[in-house]
This record gives sequence, structure tokens and C-alpha cells, in this order.
Amino acid sequence: MQQYYPLSFFEKFIHVDLQQASTEQKHPDEQFYTQAVKDIINEKNKILECTGKYLYDLRKEKQIGRFIQQSQRQLVALMNSVAKSLPAESLVDDAMSTGKNTWSNLYQILYLHLAELLAHLEQKFERYLDIDCKVPPSYHLKAQTKFREDVPLLKVGFLSSGVDEQLQNVVFMPFVELIKNNHTSFPITYRQLHYLTEMNKRLFQLLDVSGEQSIFPQKLHDLLLFINFNSVHYFEYWCAMITEELKTYSTFREKLERLMFLQKKTSQASQKPAFVFNSRRSPLQYKMQSWLAEEIAYHKEINASSGAAHLPEELSRWKDFKVQTIFSVSQIGHILKLLLDSGIYVNKNRAEVLDFFSYFFTSVKQDSISPSSLRNNFYNDNAAVSKSVRDILMQLVNQSNKGLSVVAYLILDCLLQQF
Repeated sequence: MQQYYPLSFFEKFIHVDLQQASTEQKHPDEQFYTQAVKDIINEKNKILECTGKYLYDLRKEKQIGRFIQQSQRQLVALMNSVAKSLPAESLVDDAMSTGKNTWSNLYQILYLHLAELLAHLEQKFERYLDIDCKVPPSYHLKAQTKFREDVPLLKVGFLSSGVDEQLQNVVFMPFVELIKNNHTSFPITYRQLHYLTEMNKRLFQLLDVSGEQSIFPQKLHDLLLFINFNSVHYFEYWCAMITEELKTYSTFREKLERLMFLQKKTSQASQKPAFVFNSRRSPLQYKMQSWLAEEIAYHKEINASSGAAHLPEELSRWKDFKVQTIFSVSQIGHILKLLLDSGIYVNKNRAEVLDFFSYFFTSVKQDSISPSSLRNNFYNDNAAVSKSVRDILMQLVNQSNKGLSVVAYLILDCLLQQF
């Protein structure tokens, strides 16, 4: 089958005939203008008529897809060339120019007919389109108008919902870039424009159903994960946010529990299928999972290599903590002697055990127990104290349910036999 080049007329007309004529004449003469408009319309109708037949004869899916995408890219490139000779406002007005014979009017007519051909491809052959093709300038301008109106409204809603300024800047960065850049030079694709349009809609929906202000920021993070907002700036913000949060936990265990919870939540989060902010970067969910896995491994290694299970701030947490008991000092000393003599407490250094209990425990009569007082009562045998402790242990036995385990019963029996 002979190769079909449907846009060859427009290629020559735009880059040769029109460019040469507009350079030589300030205004097109009536004959040139009338003939040009007639040729543009006839060529457009010819393409619409012949393209369907050509594609029917091709039959093979790969050939059809290749032809549609090539035509799409050529049309967008031609529209971009024409748009450079037109004011922006003329590109978003769908009405045909009815003014005088001017180059601007002729360019506008040309652009609108090229847009009609592109719309035909988009409507009839949507599944073959190249979604990574640059959008035509008119699409860009319409998106600029919409986002220019919507972004300030979203910012007000975000501010009242407790979203910090840094996160707002990250979320709205792609919208701001699209708004401020030139419509003929900024390379935004069909995929990216569709993403921003959908993201814009979902941000408004989130504001409408957010409920309590305190939970809105978390819902925003959940949404950004769902729509795969894999912006480098957002990922860096999220990592810094989690790192700061971890500083509020004083123990390794709390840090690990938080990281593992986030790992579980991230892994189980649902995502919008085939939807991504930047198709050249890894999905946001994958990047979060990798970062969390590395953080968990790092904290485990630090914990293991430190030779202790405590951070300095964790130890300071217990500095002024006391276990409040109803025991007297003499009863605490006697109970500790029973636990150590029976082998339930296996520490070899009894002095350290007594010092620990004197520091972290209080008696019914004393807020502070001196180590020497506890040692004296530990080694002093007193029948009255022995009886009071035995009564306490019997009360524990009586309070235990009928399903008391054999092990617990043997422990209590062992203690009672020490008297």
C-alpha cells in the first residue's frame, strides 16, 4: 500500500507559502486570503474523508496506532507553529474569525481547522493516542485559566484545614509551573495535563468531605499516595516529616513500632490504577516502602550495636519515675529476700537489686527509700513482717481465678515455703 501523508499540504502551507507571503506583504491580498481559506477547508474535509478509508485498509493494529500517533504529533507541532503568530486570547475562542483579511485572522482560521482534525482523532481513535505527546497550546491556555482560578481557592481551604505552608507549596508547585510558563514552549503532555486535572478535582472533593481539621493533613497524605504523586519534592517533604516525628519517641521500641506501622499502612494502601504524576520516576508507594525498610534496618542495627536497648533520652525519661506501692520498707525488703532466695530473681549482685528498688519504688510511708534502710530490712528477720507478707501472698492466691496456672501456683507455693 502506498504511504499516505495526510498533512503534507499543511506542512508546506505553514512553513513555506504562509511564511513567505506574510514576510513579503503586510496584509494578504483578497485573492490569496480567499483561496487560502478555501484550500484549508477543502484539505481538512479531504483528510477527514480519506483517513477512515486508509485506516480500514491498514487493518493491523500496530500500523493503525503508528499512523494515529504520528498524525497526532504532527498536528500538535503544526498548531504550535501557528500559535506563535497569534495572541493567546484568539486560541481559546472557538468562534471562526469574521474580520478583515489579515494574517492574524488567517492564522486563527488555520489553527481552528487543525484543532478540528486533532479533535477527530481524539474522539474516534482515543485508544491509539500518544499520551506522552505535548498538548496543543489551546489546551494549555484553557488549563491555565482554570488553575489560575482554582489554586487560590484551594490554598484558602488548605490554610483553614491546618496544612503547613511548605506542604502547600509542594502540592501546588506543578499547577504554578503550568500557570506561569509560556503556552507554546512549556512541554506539558496529555498524561500530565490529565493528571493535574484529576488531582485538582480530588483536592476540592477532599476539602468538601474532610470533616475535622485535625485529620485533614493525614487525609491529604493518603490522597497523594492514592494518586501516586511521586514528585521528588513531596517525597523529600514526607521523609523529613517522618524523621521529625521519630524524634518525639524516646525509645527504640517506639520508633520501630511507628516505622513498622507506617510500613504496613503504606504497603496496604490502594492506588489509582495506571495513574502517575511522573512516569519516569518510581511509584510513590515503592519509594516510601524502600525508605521505611531502610529506616527499620538502620534502627535495628543501631539498637543491636549500641550494647543496650536504651537511648540517652529514654533513660532520662525514668529519672523521676517511682513505682508506688502499699508495702512498708520492711515488707519490700522481706519480699525481695524471698524472690532472690527462691531463685525467681536470678541477679547475682544483690546489692544492685536493692539499690534499684530503693531508687524506683516508694513505700506506703516514705516517698523515698534509702538503700541502707532497704538493706537492713532485707537481712533482718522479723516474725511480724514475715506474717504480714504471708498474708499478702495469701490474698493474691485468693484473688486469683480458678484457672490459676500450675506454674503460678508453684511459684506462690515456693514463696510460702520460705517462711
